[in-house]
Amino acid sequence: MRNKNSDLDNILSLKNSITENLYQWASENNVPNNTFDKLLKILKGHKCFKDLPVTSRTLYKMYSNVSYSKPVEMKSVSPGYYYHFGVAYNIKKHLDKQFSDETIKLVIGIDGLPLSKSSGSCFWPILGYIRQKNQTVFPIGIYWGHNKPSDSNIYIKDFVDEVKTLVQNGIDVDIFNNKILTTVHKNLVIDCFCCDMPAKSFLLKTKSHTGFFSCTRCTVQGQYLLRRVCFPNTECPRRTHDDFVNKIQRQYHSNCDDTTEILNIPSLDIVKNFSLDYMHVVCLGAVKKIMMLWKGGDGLGRDVNKQKLSPNLIKTISERLLSLKYNVSNDFSRKPRSLEELPRWKATEFRLFLLYIGPIAIQSILSKELYEHFLCLHVAMIIFLSPNYNNLSSFAQSLMINFVKKFGKLYGKHFISSNIHALIHLFEDYDNYGSLDTVSCFKFENYMSNLKKMVRKNDKPLQQVVRRCEEHFKPNILVNNLVNENDFNQNFQLLHSDGPLIDGTSSPQYKILLLDKIQIKTHSAPNSYVGLKIENIFIIIKILNICYSQDLQKLILLGRQFEKIGSFFSKPLKSEKLGIYKVEKFSKQIRIWNIEDVVTKYMILTINDLNVAYPIIHFNN
Repeated sequence: MRNKNSDLDNILSLKNSITENLYQWASENNVPNNTFDKLLKILKGHKCFKDLPVTSRTLYKMYSNVSYSKPVEMKSVSPGYYYHFGVAYNIKKHLDKQFSDETIKLVIGIDGLPLSKSSGSCFWPILGYIRQKNQTVFPIGIYWGHNKPSDSNIYIKDFVDEVKTLVQNGIDVDIFNNKILTTVHKNLVIDCFCCDMPAKSFLLKTKSHTGFFSCTRCTVQGQYLLRRVCFPNTECPRRTHDDFVNKIQRQYHSNCDDTTEILNIPSLDIVKNFSLDYMHVVCLGAVKKIMMLWKGGDGLGRDVNKQKLSPNLIKTISERLLSLKYNVSNDFSRKPRSLEELPRWKATEFRLFLLYIGPIAIQSILSKELYEHFLCLHVAMIIFLSPNYNNLSSFAQSLMINFVKKFGKLYGKHFISSNIHALIHLFEDYDNYGSLDTVSCFKFENYMSNLKKMVRKNDKPLQQVVRRCEEHFKPNILVNNLVNENDFNQNFQLLHSDGPLIDGTSSPQYKILLLDKIQIKTHSAPNSYVGLKIENIFIIIKILNICYSQDLQKLILLGRQFEKIGSFFSKPLKSEKLGIYKVEKFSKQIRIWNIEDVVTKYMILTINDLNVAYPIIHFNN
């Protein structure tokens, strides 16, 4: 144990410095060095900033270990090159300094990232994040080449060797104990690998998702129907780690004489610890397939696609989707688009459709049977993505199994692809990890888009990214981790004097309230709804103002409540059990509400005279 009592004073002295603020701004916004140099030159012209560094490189050196004089040391991995940042290095850089668990749980994401449409230039990054706490994604290693690595074992060898040592021996990290930085020993495990199916088969050296024996969770044998490999069987023996090691089902392995290096990681279950990433399986898989079948196309006649909708119905759904974009809150990066653009929809758009806007957009357009079938997927995924519905997990599992079985009857067995089949196994991940959001590729996809932005020219892309990552690594001691951990962090922004106010209330008034990671805005209708629980009574209100209560002597909410709330749907269960309500009629009276009673943010979706309130799921994640 070592004592670093003086470290804290040194750190806090940097907290408000202009250089650190500039460093954070440039890092977070991926500012090019030449642009940063121009800004520094302008600032240095003012006497207040005369002590600033002349160049961005000098400033980066103050807060990172980057060395511009040394060449980037890359390793040859056919047909390209690989750079290993390191697992231990990243853990020490990113671990929350108030981390209290005995074991550090790592989530690993591996996938390909094309850099150019005109060439095969691509990255294959090995990314990770610590599952507990802030879940900041970091690069462990990056491969670059004009094709993917020819041998996955060579590609991941540095990663596996380091992880093996860390899992066996643990890792020493710096943690604050009563504001004193102390070195403590922690255990480390690989909690989960998140990959799409092609990347998973590449790493594990198994058959691809179009193979007859390709399911990673069970021994189902595919069938060939109407020129498609499909998996209509839902009752097959489950795979086990020992079965994989002993290659019991030889048809599952691409080469029985070759074994993945990942098996060398201690305490790793090769079946359970590779998640069925819902971003690819559900959003880009099942939901996209269903919607493409509704829309039709790809030369599929009604003899093959029995559920193709008429052009008029597709147009009506598109019009509803476009009207709903005015109801979607700022918690979602993309607004709804027309079904004409369906092939270009991103995973986040399919997620928005599945979890929120889909049921209201297709209501009374699809047949009752198709609509209730879609609701089964809708309800099951809300349960699997929420941490609060453990009591409904078995129900969600039965919904998924029935969904897949009925999918074959409604759409045809030939459309039960590997993604549709995988839905029956999602319960296993929920049972192992809780909310599927904690073991999905969404975080990694967001990081990879930033990784691509770090490449500013075609020459030496790997070296460029290594330099940018070194520049953007913060010091070993993270000041922003020295915060009080409250269950309900509040932050008020945007002072105003516009009202409304009622008797007993006064300024200060605010337009924005931050609750943890959720933003509530009184001046933006889609972002002004919350649900409150007061003595076991649940209500939904529209916030009109955030102001001071003279009687309560604290900041409160002013708003109107919906006087009537009821079920939006009753099958496969009553919607209110998931916090989903049909709402009507605001109260005339503006009332005071306690901020502490807020349990979730809501989004109100409106089609004609129908108003449906949906809770924002990730508010509670």
